[in-house]
Amino acid sequence: MKKKNNKIKYNKFKDLLSNQKGMALLTTLIFVFILVTFGVSLLTMTGNDSKMSTLQRASTQAFYQAETGIEKAIWYLNSFEDNPDGLYFYGNLHGGTATEFYDVDVSEIDDTGTYEVKTLISTGKVTEGGEFNKGTRKIEVRLKKGIAPSGGLNYTHAIFTNDDMTIHGGVSVEGNIHSNGDLNVSSPDIFNLENGVATAVGTNDYGDGDQPEQDFPTIAWDYFQDLAEREVDGGHYYENSYTFEGADTILTGIHFIGGDVIIKNDIFLINATIMATGTIDVLGSGDVTMGNEIEDHPLALVAKGDIVIRGSVHGEGVIQTEGSFTNNGNVNIQEGAIYAELGVFNGGGGVAFNISYSTKLLGLQVPGTGIPVWKKISWREVY
Repeated sequence: MKKKNNKIKYNKFKDLLSNQKGMALLTTLIFVFILVTFGVSLLTMTGNDSKMSTLQRASTQAFYQAETGIEKAIWYLNSFEDNPDGLYFYGNLHGGTATEFYDVDVSEIDDTGTYEVKTLISTGKVTEGGEFNKGTRKIEVRLKKGIAPSGGLNYTHAIFTNDDMTIHGGVSVEGNIHSNGDLNVSSPDIFNLENGVATAVGTNDYGDGDQPEQDFPTIAWDYFQDLAEREVDGGHYYENSYTFEGADTILTGIHFIGGDVIIKNDIFLINATIMATGTIDVLGSGDVTMGNEIEDHPLALVAKGDIVIRGSVHGEGVIQTEGSFTNNGNVNIQEGAIYAELGVFNGGGGVAFNISYSTKLLGLQVPGTGIPVWKKISWREVY
């Protein structure tokens, strides 16, 4: 009986397969199933692509907001008119719209010992729309304090101090003098100022006080160190403090000393600069002849620390220090200028100080000098 039933089922299945109408129906059903499956898959893929496209667009917008925040922060740090804290600003900067914006965290200055750095972390956000129309990107940039040329910043004074200036005795100056601090003249009756005026931001014993502060040219030390290391025009790099002594010394190019300089002998600077990251001390036996062509090579003696003249300095060139300049010897500059953070200029009693400003410096943009600015040294996206 069981074999008979199986045979009946087999015959029915055989009849179904041999029936063209049944085969067409089966084929149609399979085809419809495939179409429905494909359609559902296509709709799913399209929806996912749409979501991914929306997410990508929001992420890209957030990235550009973060980049905008970085550029605005650098501009703000270097813009002294709009930013009263200048290069020293730290805190948060915010910009953009209610739905697309950036937040930048500006760090305090980190002094590495070699240079100063700041860190900027900018977060760009897009918050409009639904769940898939949002994005956040974050960028970290490190800045190094450098020097940028400034067309309006030149050596325009015979003597310029970024802080107080003190003049004692029979000092003779031809040209303008200016102090961003107080200008103290102990003996106005014997101080000789020709073809110029004396101005000061603070008090002034010899001219107008309460004057506007003026920009002080800043030295790009890495620029000059590079020239010295490459020994351009006969220059040389000294890794540590150095003493010039013995026979007469003739120098050309940039002589960059990583420390203090002591001058005990006669030195002739022929379009040359002695640059010290420490102090420069011209001893009583030292005699420095500055023979620089002002238009081509104005800087003669430059120091981060103090410059003290106990011997003699004369000729053509610019002396500049980020510390104090003190004359206890004999200074006779026929064409040039002296720029210092602080200045004590003594004359009389065996000490002489005479300086004539060189009009060749007017409008001269000296390479390797300018205003301090923050510059990018690294960029990375933070995840």
